[in-house]
Amino acid sequence: MLKVTLFFILFSIYIFPQPLLEENFDYTTGILTSSSDWDESPTGSTDINVISGNLSSSGYPSSSIGNKIFVDGGASGRSGVRKSFTSVSGDGNTVYVSFLLEAMDVSDLDVSTNDGDHFFNLQTSSGSTNRAYIYIKQSATTNKYNIGLAKSSSSSLTYSTADLDINTTYLIVISYIFQSGSDEVRLWINPDLSGAEPSPDISLTSGSDADDISYIQFRQNELSGNVNIDGIRVATSWSQAPLPVELTSFTALASNDKISLNWKTSTEVDNYGFDIERASLRTSPGQDSWKKIGFIKGHGNSNSEKQYNFVDRNVLSGNNYFYRLKEINTDGSFEYSEVVEAGLSVPLKFNLSQNFPNPFNPVTIIRFVFDEDSQARLTVYDVLGNEVANLFNGKAEAGKVYKINFDGSALSSGVYYYKLIGENKTEIKKMILLK
Repeated sequence: MLKVTLFFILFSIYIFPQPLLEENFDYTTGILTSSSDWDESPTGSTDINVISGNLSSSGYPSSSIGNKIFVDGGASGRSGVRKSFTSVSGDGNTVYVSFLLEAMDVSDLDVSTNDGDHFFNLQTSSGSTNRAYIYIKQSATTNKYNIGLAKSSSSSLTYSTADLDINTTYLIVISYIFQSGSDEVRLWINPDLSGAEPSPDISLTSGSDADDISYIQFRQNELSGNVNIDGIRVATSWSQAPLPVELTSFTALASNDKISLNWKTSTEVDNYGFDIERASLRTSPGQDSWKKIGFIKGHGNSNSEKQYNFVDRNVLSGNNYFYRLKEINTDGSFEYSEVVEAGLSVPLKFNLSQNFPNPFNPVTIIRFVFDEDSQARLTVYDVLGNEVANLFNGKAEAGKVYKINFDGSALSSGVYYYKLIGENKTEIKKMILLK
């Protein structure tokens, strides 16, 4: 019976695209700027505080986590906080910001017949230019309020006709779209998270454009109301802001004659399912492409942990295999995961594996193993027989799989040979550098 060595690689990461910023206020209660990397801006006499408890919205990943902040609309003067993220600019790019909002009362709001006041805006890297203001004011209906959007000044201010309830949590999403002619700002109130980006409640292009967007800012203005804020996400696509498919782990475990793949998601939206794709070290030159070997149906929309499993039984001892997931949305869009590796290796058998990937540009991996302790030398030659690299020169331990990286960035495209010489064994294989 063959003795089989088991090994696997584990990635505990968010594999699909992630937000530029995620803030759930998981801090101790008290002044926000004292326990976090938020900056006080503008400086005022009343601090924005972290308070106990959190907000939640169905299907939104940043729900029921940490604490929340209280923005005091009755504060004298103007004060606020801001936080930076990787700056976004240039035609064709978009910044999305989503957060949870709960208004506590209407006592410190402007009346329905006036313009109201703003409690949120985006800011450029200079810190002197604000864009995409969110306004708030009393509704004409008792104990209700309205939300509005302005691009660069109140001259473009437009209010939603939806009357919102106090002491109720709403998901607010805005976007700033850089585009030729005139940039556009959009606002959604409790958008549908079951599919692709829906039509906005408000869309504006009137007003001055921004050079970039680099900060989010919450403000305490005298007529901006008493509100709680939680669950902030900043991203460059709709799927990253309100609800991405979030992988929390992806493992590949080799055992006997099979390799088991296991992965978990913490949230899903519009998730049709996962194609499982595989590539092998033992493919022929020029044929090391990914191949679909299975499909697992997703849960569509979910805000709870889901677990998945796939078993690959079409594997051979002595081979290494590479796996990735292709997460497919119901609209046909998709994203790839990172790659995990597993294999069934038979120890105490001399072997020089085919490099992977092959062809490569500019880095590839070469593996070898000896069945007994041996002095060993691994070298690379061009087609004329000139040595171009010495990758290993020393004692190789019996049964140990050596994994050697070869970087061909300094070489020209073409065919190369790698040669492994031991005390009693020699083997040569061909590889292709394709730039």
